[in-house]
Amino acid sequence: MRSRPARVLLPLLAVAGVALAGLACQREPALPRPRHVFLITVDTLRADHTSLYGYPRNTTPSVAAMAPQAVLFASTIAQWPKTGASFASMFTGRYPQTTGMMQKAALRIPPQYHTLPEMLHDAGYRTAAVVSNAVLGKKLGWNRGFDEYLETWGGGDFPTEAQDFRHLVHAPRVNELALPLLDRHAKDDRLFVWIHYTDPHAPYLLPPGTPNPFLNDARYTGGDKVPDHLIKQYRLGDQNELRYYVAQYDANVAVADHHIGLLLDHMRKLGLLDDALVIFTGDHGESLGDHGSYFEHGRQPYDNTSHVPLLVWGSGIAHGRRVDRPVELVDLYPTLREIAAPDAKVHGLEGRSLVPWLRPAAPHPTETAEFRYAFSEAGERPHYYRSVQDGSWHLVQGFGAHRHGDVVPGGWELYDLRKDPGEVQNLAMSDTGDLRRLRSALLRWAHPGAERRQLTPQSGDADAEKALHALGYAQ
Repeated sequence: MRSRPARVLLPLLAVAGVALAGLACQREPALPRPRHVFLITVDTLRADHTSLYGYPRNTTPSVAAMAPQAVLFASTIAQWPKTGASFASMFTGRYPQTTGMMQKAALRIPPQYHTLPEMLHDAGYRTAAVVSNAVLGKKLGWNRGFDEYLETWGGGDFPTEAQDFRHLVHAPRVNELALPLLDRHAKDDRLFVWIHYTDPHAPYLLPPGTPNPFLNDARYTGGDKVPDHLIKQYRLGDQNELRYYVAQYDANVAVADHHIGLLLDHMRKLGLLDDALVIFTGDHGESLGDHGSYFEHGRQPYDNTSHVPLLVWGSGIAHGRRVDRPVELVDLYPTLREIAAPDAKVHGLEGRSLVPWLRPAAPHPTETAEFRYAFSEAGERPHYYRSVQDGSWHLVQGFGAHRHGDVVPGGWELYDLRKDPGEVQNLAMSDTGDLRRLRSALLRWAHPGAERRQLTPQSGDADAEKALHALGYAQ
């Protein structure tokens, strides 16, 4: 279970606070249980590259159009910036340091954990999914709890090169499977559907015939080059300009958003949104030249790869609310348990239910007191990081970690996210109250020896191995 920093309260005030909180909770009605639950996720999606979060390029107009009817979480943190580990936290409600699902991409959720799809299936929901990343394939057990599980790369000849693989994972291919799936299940009494898009993942090839609207726009500036040895299999033509690859990344975000818009239109046409809960998020972000890293994720602990979007809308959900308190992807499991499966008994969840933020009435301070810190981990052996942030400050503890070739002093990094959102200036050498407060919170949360834990990557399927190679996960 997660350990949170204790708060010291005067006894009489504590008693009064508990009593008031109980009365407040009694007055607040439960959110209606939705007939349909949709989880829409986009692989490798940086929050700060979506127009939903104020990015100058219009990358996510379809999703942003839903914001006035939704709750937007401004500071949502992925628990590990790699697909398998991140979804493991979403689907188990636990941190990587607890499950041991860390470091590598191809991982199988251990059988002792009752997964999110299993919980919803047990609660009476028909469960279905369309996924476009082989890290989430059936051969790795990610279909546990699903009645129907469709992989975009399934069947036919299987390319091994990253660029040849793209046509099997592009958003048009996802919708080619997702729209008929919705047609088949439109009359189901209760339905949970997970749709996963992968377009922003490198290499940033667009679907054939799709123009890039961001080439030569106002943001197409700068002369930085991507080092040749870092482009690897992700080089597009003879391009080595960073601005070109960033524009390609942004255009792929726009492709995913456009097809999400088509997906939502189809749901609306079928009446599936009339009594629904919709969650939109990403599993992690992407390094686009930040901190000397290009076109990858998982190695570093910074917000370019750990800060993801989160938008929730549906029947009974508050409209137009923005939540600035830090939340985590590990919070999705307890949230869906409370809303969609209120009778489910699941022990050991480490996330917090987001329901207080989702009710139309303003949340009671007591209900949201725990939303003070967000925790995450990152790294590839021999390097391991764990970190904590509160929306203003981000503290990182590194083990065997190097940054720009230099050992981090004392293994600590501290960044002022308000003044330095790119996390360039390390303030850890200054002895501040914020540093001491965050360090105390992080050390109280951390499991001893977590930096030495790691489950063995698993696959055992020839097509899955080829897909992992094509995505750049297996060299």
